[in-house]
Amino acid sequence: MERYPWPEYLLFEVLYFFFFYPTRQQAYRVVILATMVYVATQIYLTQEVTDTVWLQYSAGFMVETHLMFIAYILFAEGPFPNHWRRVRDEVSEESGAGGLEKTPSDFPLMKKLQWMVDIACGMRMIGWVQEPRNYMPPHPPPSRRTFLQKTLKLIVNIVIADLTTSYLALSLPFDYRIHNPTDGLETYLIAVPLLHRVPYVLAWAIGMGSSISTTHNAVALVCVGLGQSPTLWSDIWGNWMDAYTVRKLWGYVRS
Repeated sequence: MERYPWPEYLLFEVLYFFFFYPTRQQAYRVVILATMVYVATQIYLTQEVTDTVWLQYSAGFMVETHLMFIAYILFAEGPFPNHWRRVRDEVSEESGAGGLEKTPSDFPLMKKLQWMVDIACGMRMIGWVQEPRNYMPPHPPPSRRTFLQKTLKLIVNIVIADLTTSYLALSLPFDYRIHNPTDGLETYLIAVPLLHRVPYVLAWAIGMGSSISTTHNAVALVCVGLGQSPTLWSDIWGNWMDAYTVRKLWGYVRS
């Protein structure tokens, strides 16, 4: 009977968040990381899976992305967690400091949990002192009212994602199934002439980007509407209007 390893995948996601819990106990992170590697192995070794290639690709992509981000956190910057902080944390290394003047490992429990979720979801490090700026001056932050007008962008992304998904669903060569030996050659994308594959590939890329933007915009609108700063929720792909020079492409669009 076919199944998808949802329990293992959800457990992996939960462990990923709790890996970033700001504690100075290194043994805690060793245990969490070892458990994550074990669960990831179980996901990859599951054989009785659904034949939807899309789900298998998505799970593999998320597992690898999470593990790579963890490696970056542990090895690319200073000691975790106290070297890592948000701009608004106002941490201090002074012993005996009170209030907000503490390192992340000394935060109150609820602030620790919020800090943990922020870093787990903020792979672009927007709003953190480690935010990559690529030597480009940051754009001025939008006002809350201007930011909430991004509802239109959310609607546009939903429409684009729906249209591209429908286009691919009606295209026989761009099938998400695992092919059976009895399938005809016409069901394989590789059988389509090279130039004719371009629309399929573009539609897939645009649909993927629009789907990710839809989720990001929806969460951003909710969080900013509840009081968070708009500077913490810049466009996930940057502003493509800035991509007219190579320097701005890497500084504003791909950062």
